[in-house]
Amino acid sequence: MQALLFFPGVFYLVMMPILLISWLGFFRQDADMSKEEKRMSLIVLAIATLLWPIVLPFAYLELLSKFKRAAKTDRAYKKLLETIVTNSQLC
Repeated sequence: MQALLFFPGVFYLVMMPILLISWLGFFRQDADMSKEEKRMSLIVLAIATLLWPIVLPFAYLELLSKFKRAAKTDRAYKKLLETIVTNSQLC
């Protein structure tokens, strides 16, 4: 029973600094933020790091949704381009 609680706890504690370091790297790359935005972003970053088992799946779902929208738009543009090319060849 203790192992069932120990291994997820260790995994949680190991992942926290890894995610914090990577998210902090993304945060530091953005140079267009004001001091107020940076302060709020650091607070959100700290909360997200503590609650990563909840935040990470939602962030993944958001990225997946953006990817699907982009792929759908790409297919629509390709279809439109094919239609234009086909119509121009008929004339």
